[in-house]
Formats: sequence, C-alpha cells, structure tokens
Amino acid sequence: MTKLWLKTLAVVSAGLITALPVAAQDGVTPNPDISGNISVWTWPNNDRTFEALMPAFNEVYPNIQVEVQGFPTANDAYLNTLQRGMLSGSGPDVAMIEISMMALLRERPQWVDLSQPPFNAGDMLADFADFTVNNVTLEDGKIVALPKHTGPGGMFYRRDVFEEAGLPSDPDEVADLFRDWDTFIEEGQKLVVPNERWVIGNGEEIVRAMTAQAGISYFDEDGNLQFDHPIFREAFEKVKEAADAGMISPFAAWTPEWQGAFQRGQLATVMYGNWFGGLLKRAYATEQEGLWGVAPAPGIEGNRSFNSGGDYIGILETSDNKEAAWAYISWLVANDVSLQQQYQSDDLYPAYLPAGETDWINFEDPYYDGQNVNEIFATVQAEMTPFVLHPLDNVAANAMRTAVDNIARGVMTVDEALASATETVQARM
Repeated sequence: MTKLWLKTLAVVSAGLITALPVAAQDGVTPNPDISGNISVWTWPNNDRTFEALMPAFNEVYPNIQVEVQGFPTANDAYLNTLQRGMLSGSGPDVAMIEISMMALLRERPQWVDLSQPPFNAGDMLADFADFTVNNVTLEDGKIVALPKHTGPGGMFYRRDVFEEAGLPSDPDEVADLFRDWDTFIEEGQKLVVPNERWVIGNGEEIVRAMTAQAGISYFDEDGNLQFDHPIFREAFEKVKEAADAGMISPFAAWTPEWQGAFQRGQLATVMYGNWFGGLLKRAYATEQEGLWGVAPAPGIEGNRSFNSGGDYIGILETSDNKEAAWAYISWLVANDVSLQQQYQSDDLYPAYLPAGETDWINFEDPYYDGQNVNEIFATVQAEMTPFVLHPLDNVAANAMRTAVDNIARGVMTVDEALASATETVQARM
C-alpha cells in the first residue's frame, strides 16, 4: 500500500548527476566584482549555518563581507528585535522571516520590492514551491523576500523500540500499520512503558498534523478564527485518547527534559518537519545512527501530508548595499553548493524545486538505516495543503499549545480548552 502511496520521484541516476553551474541554478549571473559589507539577522542555529557557508559564498563573491547575528526566538525575542530595528531604521541589511511571522511582517513597507529591477526575483521564483512564492508575494505583485526552506512533515520513529514492542520496523510496514489516527492510538499503546517510555512527546504534534491534513489553518482566508471547526475538536479528542492511554510524555516541548528523552530512548515517535532530523543527528540522539526511520504520519481519509515550518529571507530598504545583499540571498536560496551544505549539515529542506532531483538529497542515509527519506518528504511537499497565514498565527499557536497541554494533563476538558483558546485569541483580534 505504501509503495503505491509514494510518488515516483524524477531522480536522475546518481552517477549522472553533477552540480550545475551557478548561473544556471539560481537565475542570477554572479558578479565577483560586487563588494561591500552587509549584516544579516537570524536565529540559532541559522547563525552557525550561515557562518559555515561563508567560505563557499566567498568563492563566488570574494569581495562581500557578511556579518551574521543570531537572536533567540523564545518569547518572540527575534521577532521583537527585528520589528524595533525596522521601525527605527537601525535594522540589518538582510533579515530572516519564519513562516509564523510572515503574515505579520510582509505588509511592512521596510522590505525592498524584489520584483523590481535590478533584482527581478519573479524570474527565479518559478523554480520554487508554489505556496512559498504565494507567501512572499503581495496582492500588488511586490515580492518581499525569497523562500529559503520548507518543513514537509513525517513521523520519525525508533526502529529498535518498535521491534522490542513487537511492532514492524520497516518504513513501509510502519506506514501501513499507522495509516490513520485511530490505528496510531490503538497500535501505539503497545509502545508504552508506564512512567518510562511514551509514544509521543506532546499532543501539539497530533493537532498540528491533523488540522494541516484536513486543510484547516488557525484562520480562514477572510481572517476568521477557526477553532470552532470540527477538526480542532476531533484533534483535541485524539489528544485526550492518547493521554488517557499513557502515550504522551510529561515533558514540555523544547525543554531540556524533553530533549534528553530522545537520547534516553523514552520517545518512540516524533512528528515534525524534515528539519527535525538535523536535531536528532546533531543534538538530541547523536549516538543512535541506524536506529531511526521515517514514515508518513497517520492520516485523515488517506491524506498524510502536512507542513511543519519554513523560512524566508529579505532585504530592508535601509540597507546601504542592496546589490551585495541581493547577491547573498539569491546565492543562499538557490545555489547548489549552498543548499547541499545546508541539507547535509542541518537537514534543511530546500524550497528550490530543482534541488529535489539531486543525488545529495536522494541517498541512502545511514542515520535512518539506509532509508532514502526524501521519498517521504518530496511527496509531502508536493501534496500538502498550504497553511493560510494570518498576523495572529503566533498568538493562535500559543493558545492552541496551552489548550492541548491542559487536556493532556487532565486540567481541562476538551470543551473548556477550546473555549479558553478561543477567548485568548479573540481578545487580540
């Protein structure tokens, strides 16, 4: 069943794939004579990634110096710092935008219109995932940023833990077993060891996947909050079922305790975007090569695809060196060397579609016991329903997260949690 579900990827055989010339890849003919200093604002660990890319960038643009500064995202620190910089005119030349910030920031007049000469970004955006292009293009045609990476989602799982529990560990068999959310609850209970091992870290992962698979965002196209949509109740009820079955861990997401649970083998699955593999490999489960696999997430009426993340990068009008800034961002998001290094170092999934046909993203990954996980993620990126963006996405996400935690901890009923989340968001509308 899963073999049929996976699309056949248009992948050239590994022996024939070579890196394309820079100009052919990004639609920008590099001019090594461009010079100047530019500043870039981002968040961890993008700051480290950007610094590591500088030798490769300077091979193409030897006279451009880039100063990278990373600000934490916790408590909206990066978002608030960027907004202050934009309003005061003291911001950087180049700034990153996370997908949940996009609707809040993209209408600001401080962004350079990349659709205009000399940038003409519209010429290159035909090679990017459609939904990412829509996210950066305003109604009047202004392009405020370039898409950088997306977050096609899947279910990462511990092969050895599944085997220990008597469940199949082959990705195709796991996909067949966990085909929908009912079987996820039914079969997933076998993975639980009370007070020692859980199936999933937090209920938010369930809600995000289910609502995205149903094509329902926090807000609709007209800006109406959708917490009253039946899928939110269904997803919240599924969280309660999982919690009652002992499947959800007691650890809050992104805390040291939650991160350590992966290293200790206490979490059997996790459902996030492709990028989460980079955290497993390099931070949370560094000694577990060959123990992990990836399968499509449990689905709704056969739809198993969901997006989980994404980021963009733009130029501010206050930049004194827009030419160098454009050289940097266009190279970053579409150059083969740049995208390959970002994928191999951090599992960052390119919004640039030609990258999906390269051998460096389609390979037998030893961390996943030789599985080519792009067979999962390329299909998800092609099939998923794009998220409708709204300026209050962060507010809604935080309200949803609190509601889900209250359900999982038995603090609130589903009705009470939905009412509380709705009240929280409406107070900001």
